[in-house]
Amino acid sequence: MPNGNELKWPEVLSLAGLNAAIVISWIAYHEYQPVLIERFNFSDLAGFLILAKAIILVIIPPFAGWLADLILRRNGKYFTMFTVGIGSTAMVFMVVATIIGAGQLSPVRDFLPFMIVIWLVAMNLFISPANSMIEAFAPAQKLPVVMGVLFLTTEMLYALEPVIINLIHFFGDTITFVVGGILIAGTGILFQRVSSNEVITRRKEMMSSTVKSGTGLSAFIAIVIVALGLGLCKAFLVEILPGYLDSNYILISGRAEMISFGLLGISAILGFSVSGVVARNSLTSSIILGFILLLVGAIVMLSNMGLVPTLAGATLIAVAFSLINISGLPFALGNLSIRNVTYGVGVYIGASEIFTGIAENL
Repeated sequence: MPNGNELKWPEVLSLAGLNAAIVISWIAYHEYQPVLIERFNFSDLAGFLILAKAIILVIIPPFAGWLADLILRRNGKYFTMFTVGIGSTAMVFMVVATIIGAGQLSPVRDFLPFMIVIWLVAMNLFISPANSMIEAFAPAQKLPVVMGVLFLTTEMLYALEPVIINLIHFFGDTITFVVGGILIAGTGILFQRVSSNEVITRRKEMMSSTVKSGTGLSAFIAIVIVALGLGLCKAFLVEILPGYLDSNYILISGRAEMISFGLLGISAILGFSVSGVVARNSLTSSIILGFILLLVGAIVMLSNMGLVPTLAGATLIAVAFSLINISGLPFALGNLSIRNVTYGVGVYIGASEIFTGIAENL
């Protein structure tokens, strides 16, 4: 852990770069997966792949975190799962680019669905090991500031999704997958090199720890509840709101997604702006306020009282999303034992995807 009030900006920015590459890769996946499935005549697998994605996003981060902690305890190596995930993801990007280039009549086309599933698994192997490292990048009281930077990076990119999609279409599918592989590999290698000293510190802490017991059940329950609240905010803003607006308000039909993107941008800027305030106050208070705003916002948004109240409710959910996001992971880290911190972060990340997965499969 850093001494005093030191905040290690190179490490934080390298993690932000890795998260940015992950977001761009997800946007590319969501844009091209339906197109490729249809082009290569695998449309009957579309429903299976959506379900597979939902399941993988929930179960793989905890599994990867558990395995990373186990390997660290037994062999003193932290980056094994991270390296496997980064390498596999980059490889699959290149393989998919090759399949696209080979064309629809090529025998290798049959591997496309398998590559998509492997890519989904690989992308989630390194997320919990990477994000659990933020505790080594800043003292506990400044972790919300780190989360503010990461949140600003990821959600602003999601808010700019239409612009990124235009760039993706400009480059085309083959080049997009090649660039995606290079981005993931490049930012992953950079993060690994920049944060290697912190990994050594964590290894020494774990190997010398006299605490044999892991995190208690009550702590895990609290972490899961916070993660579910975070996931519910995201599901409302990304999955529920656009369809709800299109179905109920003809005036803005066709522009609902832009409103969703706009709220994500507002949430990102707000989260970054208030991260310092949250850092000086109680994480629990921030989370409770976030849950209150989420509940009020959801009631107002779904009350069908008109367009303005609906948008006001959605804005409250966006504010809740900011507060829970910048407070949630620091809260989780503060309640996790050093012996299973990566597993706990994986549980937090996996649980936060449950409601989004449900909404996508309805």
